[in-house]
Amino acid sequence: MTWQPGQPVVTASDDAEWRAWRKAQKIEGQRWRRARYRRIDYYPSEAAQAVIDARTGRLAGGDYSSVIDRLILTAAGELPE
Repeated sequence: MTWQPGQPVVTASDDAEWRAWRKAQKIEGQRWRRARYRRIDYYPSEAAQAVIDARTGRLAGGDYSSVIDRLILTAAGELPE
């Protein structure tokens, strides 16, 4: 990329500083997400996977996490209306 009139001069050290800052921001964000959101690795049986797949789709709430949440809450008798 070449310099254009009206644009600041960006040096290699400016780029390196920005990349280091961006990496630190990503790491901080990932730590925050991992502390806030519980992750559960789950490998369903073929029968359970068929039930999950039958309820997934492109509509809101059709992602795997939402479907699994609804199935668990239904089984626990606590599904919100």
